[in-house]
Amino acid sequence: MEKRTFTIGMAGHIDHGKTTLTKALTNIDTDRLQEEKARSISIEPGFAPLSLTEELEVSIIDVPGHERFIRQMIAGVAGIDAVVLTVAADEGVMPQTKEHLEILSLLEVRGGLIAVTKSDTVDSDLLKLAGEDIREEVKGTPFEKAEMVFVDSLTGKGLEELKEKLITVLSSIPVRNSQGAFRLPIDQVFSVHGQGTVVRGTVYEGSVQEGEHLQLLPMNQSIRVKQLQVHGTRVTKGNAGQRLALNITGVPKEDISRGDVIVATEDYITTNVLNIFLIVSESMRFKVKQRGEIKLHLGTAEVYGTIVFFDRNIMESGDGRVLCQLRLDEPVVTKRNDRFILRRPSPVETIGGGWVINPQSEHLRFGKETIQHLEEELEGSPKDHVMKSLNEHKWLTREELAKFAGISLEEIYTLAERLIKEGEIKEFTNGKLYTTRESNLFLKSIRSELQTYHEKYPLRLGKNKEELYSKKSYPKELGDRLLEVFVNEDNISREQQYLSHPAFTPHYPKGWEKRMEKTIINWEKDGVQVSPWQDYTEEQSLPASLSIDLRQYLLQIGKAAAMDDKHIWPVEAIKKAAHILYEECPETFSLQDAKNVLGLTRKYLVPLLEWMDDAKWTKRSENIRIWRRQL
Repeated sequence: MEKRTFTIGMAGHIDHGKTTLTKALTNIDTDRLQEEKARSISIEPGFAPLSLTEELEVSIIDVPGHERFIRQMIAGVAGIDAVVLTVAADEGVMPQTKEHLEILSLLEVRGGLIAVTKSDTVDSDLLKLAGEDIREEVKGTPFEKAEMVFVDSLTGKGLEELKEKLITVLSSIPVRNSQGAFRLPIDQVFSVHGQGTVVRGTVYEGSVQEGEHLQLLPMNQSIRVKQLQVHGTRVTKGNAGQRLALNITGVPKEDISRGDVIVATEDYITTNVLNIFLIVSESMRFKVKQRGEIKLHLGTAEVYGTIVFFDRNIMESGDGRVLCQLRLDEPVVTKRNDRFILRRPSPVETIGGGWVINPQSEHLRFGKETIQHLEEELEGSPKDHVMKSLNEHKWLTREELAKFAGISLEEIYTLAERLIKEGEIKEFTNGKLYTTRESNLFLKSIRSELQTYHEKYPLRLGKNKEELYSKKSYPKELGDRLLEVFVNEDNISREQQYLSHPAFTPHYPKGWEKRMEKTIINWEKDGVQVSPWQDYTEEQSLPASLSIDLRQYLLQIGKAAAMDDKHIWPVEAIKKAAHILYEECPETFSLQDAKNVLGLTRKYLVPLLEWMDDAKWTKRSENIRIWRRQL
C-alpha cells in the first residue's frame, strides 16, 4: 500500500510546550540552532518525522510562537495539512495563540487538534476551567470543533490519545496531489561538504525523482536533482506533502534564497502584480491607506509592495472581504487560489489573508468596472473552471471533469464539444480530455530536450523513450499517448525505441569527420578478422566517448554486428564469408569444413558460426550445421 504523506504543525504561544511536545512524540529535539538552545525558542521552523501507522508518513513542523518571529511561523504553516494547537494549562490562550489562530484561519488549514499542555501542573478543577476557556476562545476558528487532548510531555500523559486523535484527523484529510506539476517553495538553503547545495521545503504538489531536471524560480535557472532525502533517509522519489531535502546542481548556494520555488513545468507564473481576494483581519488596529506599504507572505516568500484598492481609499477592521491588487517590489511565484497572509511593516500587525484570483494582472483603474472584472475573476466562468481542472489534473474524463470543476455532467458534455471544435481541448480514444496548451507545452519541452540531446550526441539515433519520459511530471499513460500523437503527426520521429527531433539526422561530430571515416575504412579492410574496436579508434585518437558512440551507431544502423564485448564485424564481411561457405557447402557443413573453406582460426570462426545460428541463417545439429536460408 502506498503511504499517505502529511505535514502537521505545532502552533501556539511561546513557552507553551510545542518543542517539548514534539520531542515527546518523535524523540527529536527541533531546537537545533545554538541560539535556540540558549534561549529555548525556535528561530526557524524545526522538523521531525512522526511514526503513527505504516500507511501514514508524517512530518512535524515546530513553528515559532513569539511575536517577533511570526514571519517564520507563516512560512512553516503555509505548507502544512493539519495543526496541533498547543495551549498551556497554567496560562491559557495568550496573544500569540490568538494571532496563530487568526493566521491559521486565513490560510484555511484543513484540520487540527488542541493539545492542552503542562496538564500535570494544575489541579483537576483548574484543568477543567482551562479547557472551557480554550473552547470559548476558539469559537469561529478552524478549531471550534477540534478534539481537545490534555497532555503532559514530561510524564507522557495523553500522548497515546493524542496520536490516536491525529490518525483520525489525518484519515479525513485528502492527500495532496502527487500527479500534478511539482512545486516546492524553499524554506532552507545550505551547503554540505562534498555534496554541494542543499535546499529544503515541503512539497506542495506533484512529485520529483533523483536525476530530474527542474527550474528554480523566479531566477528561471535550470537545476538537476542529485539526491533526495526525507528526514535524513535517502529516497529516489519525493511526493506531495513530504518534507524534502534536495541536493542540487546548477546554482550555487549564494544565489538561492528562502522563498524561491522549485518547479517542474511552465505552469507557474513569476509575477509582480496580483489580483487578490482579501479577508480583512478583525483584530487590525490601524487603517490601511490607498497604496499603503504591505509585506506579502506567500508560501515561504516575504515580499514588500503596495496595496491598491478600486472601491475605497481606506481599509479598516470590519471591512470584511475586499477585492484589490498587490504591486510587489520583487517577483513571486504563484498561481490561482494560492493562499497568502498580508502584514503591515510598521506598525507591525496582520492586515489579513486570502487567495490569489489572478496571478498575472495588469495595473487596473479605480472604479466599478474593475470591481466587476475582479468579481468575474473570482467566480470564473464554467469554461474557466474546466480549463483550470484540466491544467491541474492534466487529463480527465467528462465524468471526472464534472466532479473537479463543480459543473453538471450535461453542461460538461456541451462545453467539451464546443471547446474541442474551437481547438482549445482535445480527446484521446479512451475518452479523456486534455488541453491543446498542455499538449503544446509538452511537445515544446520534448523537442527542446531532444535538440539538446542531439547536439551532445550527434551520432546517436535519438533518446530512449523511457529515459526521455522519466523526467516529465506527467501521468505515464498520458505521456505515452501524447508521444504517440506527436509521432503520428510527424512532430517527433521514431526509429526502433529511439525518439528524435524530426529535423535530425545522425552525423559525425563536427571536427571528427575524417578520423571517423578513416576508422571505418581500416575496420572494414580487416573483414571478419577484426581487431578489438578500441584499436581502430585509438589509432585515430578518438576519445573513448566517441569510440563508444561510433560503435553503437554502426550497430544501430545495421552496418556492424557484435562478435563480443571488444569486437564488432562489418556486416558486409559476414555476408561475404557466409556466401563463400554456402557456395562450397550448399547443404550442410561441419566446423572443420568451415575452417577449410574460410581459412579462419577458432577465435573468429566459432563466434561467426554462432552468430549465423542466432541470425537463423543456419541451424546446428550436433557437429553439423544446416542452412536455413539460401544465400
